[in-house]
Amino acid sequence: MKKDTIVANATPLIPSAVGIVRISGDDSLKIAREIFTLPKEIKERKAYFGKILDLDKSVLDEGLLVYFKAPKSFTGEDVVEIYPHGSVPVVKKIIENVVKLGGRLAQPGEFTYRAFINGKIDLTQAEAIAELISAKSEKASKVAVRILEGKLSKQINTLKDKLLNLISLIEAEINFPEDVEEIDKNLIVENLTDVKTEIKRLINSYKKGSIIKEGIKLAIVGRPNVGKSSLFNAMLGYERSIVSEYKGTTRDFIEESLKINDIPVILLDTAGIRETQEFVEKIGIEKAKQKIEEADIVLFVVDGSEGFTEEDKKIYDEIKNKTHIIVINKADLITKPLDIFEKSDNIIYTSSKTYQGIKELEEKITQILGITETEDEVFINLRHYNLLKQAEEKIEDIILNLDFLIKNKEILMLDLQEVLNHLQEIVGQITTEDVLGSIFSKFCIGK
Repeated sequence: MKKDTIVANATPLIPSAVGIVRISGDDSLKIAREIFTLPKEIKERKAYFGKILDLDKSVLDEGLLVYFKAPKSFTGEDVVEIYPHGSVPVVKKIIENVVKLGGRLAQPGEFTYRAFINGKIDLTQAEAIAELISAKSEKASKVAVRILEGKLSKQINTLKDKLLNLISLIEAEINFPEDVEEIDKNLIVENLTDVKTEIKRLINSYKKGSIIKEGIKLAIVGRPNVGKSSLFNAMLGYERSIVSEYKGTTRDFIEESLKINDIPVILLDTAGIRETQEFVEKIGIEKAKQKIEEADIVLFVVDGSEGFTEEDKKIYDEIKNKTHIIVINKADLITKPLDIFEKSDNIIYTSSKTYQGIKELEEKITQILGITETEDEVFINLRHYNLLKQAEEKIEDIILNLDFLIKNKEILMLDLQEVLNHLQEIVGQITTEDVLGSIFSKFCIGK
């Protein structure tokens, strides 16, 4: 852990009402006194108003300064935060002067890295900070805050305690065979099964968490002139895709972002799928088929006024094995009900002109995704997922070979330690520079 003093802007370098320059390290206050007019004695966590000075003691700006004394700071080190007006030249000059006085520019995520190294947060909480900053929705920010509060750490630590208890019992038996009773096989199975059940629950949270954080892709698919572009515009709430009575108007896919019940969605309007010899339209149809493969949910659109045609059937046969919703469009023109899909519960009748069924379609999408979460529910990320899968597989291997392992307690203890190591990696008790570099490189400078 480097003990030098680092500096960075904690707010974007754009004109704004207020900027923040953050300094962390042993020389923070000493450097701050050179560039800010402060009284001789200052209190920690108190805001001081003063003049921000250039190195020649000319005034750059007026602003506030707050001093956080170690270890009661975000990084666990002495931290100074200076709040000038959000003038880009002023913020840059303050940083430049701190560097000239012995500081250095912080690397991406280095403030949070120091907080982790100094034991202020664990690795799951560090990751949660990055996820909170980059959250695309209110739901995603709430998910990140739960982990930042330590709710995932608490669950992982509970599992670790169970494994440590087993390991200590086995170790005691190995070291003191005459004084310690042999561990009951059923106790091992019971504890490992409990740990595995909790690990499985966390693993199952990954997909839902990815949807909340990253969103989904919805592809609108159907033959030409069934109202795909009109549905696309209706879901967006404004005219984005060209609507025409002529077949093949949409030659390429059109992509837009929206939110459905606070879930980020990439909505794709694809070219109408049909047999054609027209070169450009054929390219558009091939792209449409590619987007079907990439989509999380396919909205299969049928023209309700024309009924279910042979052309519709061919397209439906291509998408029926994907997660899909059947959208009977132009519901305002339907004279008789379509009973071809009578047995399906994934049918929504819509009208892009009257907006009939658009809300119901959004609710159906949310229902298919299964996005309902409780106040305490946490969702793991890909790194957690991979480590938990390894832990789960090792537990399964231990239970499968327990008859052999119970006779070879040293091997059993090593296997249990391997499971424990995977859990310790999640919270950062065991880690490598490569892993830390990968995690903290995703942070912005100044955090």
